[in-house]
Amino acid sequence: MTRFEFDWEKAIQAIDYIASLRPGLTQYYIGKVMFFADREHLIDFGRPISGDKYVAMEHGPVPSAIRDLLKTDTGYPDEIVDQLNGRLDIKPDGNKQHVFSKGVNDFPRLSGSDKAYLQASLDKYGAMSFTQLKAVSHKDPAYEAAWAKAGAANEMDVELWFDDFEDPDLAKAQLRENTQCIA
Repeated sequence: MTRFEFDWEKAIQAIDYIASLRPGLTQYYIGKVMFFADREHLIDFGRPISGDKYVAMEHGPVPSAIRDLLKTDTGYPDEIVDQLNGRLDIKPDGNKQHVFSKGVNDFPRLSGSDKAYLQASLDKYGAMSFTQLKAVSHKDPAYEAAWAKAGAANEMDVELWFDDFEDPDLAKAQLRENTQCIA
């Protein structure tokens, strides 16, 4: 299974970018916007945006580290929490976390394609209802395979996203070879 190195600085900037475009979005929507942006960016460019590990949970794919970042008690080192708090205001509302940008508006870790894919994902999925978004995300082949396994929060195999390529084995080999990943 291919895994990527999680870039917490880039992830925080990506969350901030999304929150600057759609203030008050919940952690659920941020996770799904990140999922679709990461997936499409990986397929098109051979690298994800955040490097996060996605797990299959009841309501669809979840970016594991980003989910933890957006919790009230993240458990991350002070340096990461300070950077998160410097960019974002997270307001708890029951089981939801509404995320607001503090308006830093500087995203040096995000490339032009990162921003474009985050914007496209937000435009396509950000206005869907919870039920619609859950249904769409449950159709992902990597999600379906992970969800079918015994246990909870099984890791999704991103290589399954390449199964529809003309030569999936070559695409997967190139993915492993050309990215900073842990196979």
